[in-house]
Amino acid sequence: MTAKKSDPKDVNPRETGKVHRHEEIVRPILVKNIVQKSPLKDMYDCKERKHRSRDIDLPMRTINIHLTELVPGKSSRMHKHHNEALVFILEGKGYSIVQGERYDWEQGDALYMPTMNWHSHVNEGPDRVIYLGITNKRLLNFLGLDRWIEVGKNVTQEEYEEELKTIEPSPYSWVSITPENGVKNGKGFKYL
Repeated sequence: MTAKKSDPKDVNPRETGKVHRHEEIVRPILVKNIVQKSPLKDMYDCKERKHRSRDIDLPMRTINIHLTELVPGKSSRMHKHHNEALVFILEGKGYSIVQGERYDWEQGDALYMPTMNWHSHVNEGPDRVIYLGITNKRLLNFLGLDRWIEVGKNVTQEEYEEELKTIEPSPYSWVSITPENGVKNGKGFKYL
């Protein structure tokens, strides 16, 4: 006995568990590179970030993972971005400045960087710091929504300090997304 095929417009993927209405079964995504060997040994000097870094080079579609090394006395630049970030400290000791507040951390600690919060990570110990950053950057890049703002590059030190005093969102934080106009950035658009 052959099962009766349903009309595609009558299929509800949430009820049936099917990914696409036209598929009868859910198929796996096939990838070849499941393992990246020793990315810590493969770190490089990143000119943009001014410290050693390495993105994990695996076929993830929605999340991005990177490794960062800060030598004693070094820090990441003060910046903010639309993507959320989780930072896990693999080695070392230091602190992060988030929206002007200091947060101390050490090996084994995890930090959360909320979207569009100014932050910088600082190595204050005698040994290197290695941290793992996990973000939803790839998903936001795919959607055209990710944005990175950096003090000294996109805004001045004075603008950064003024923003912290007023607790007002930066004009670079504002975004509007509509079917009619697409993605628009800049002051005057509703912040989501």
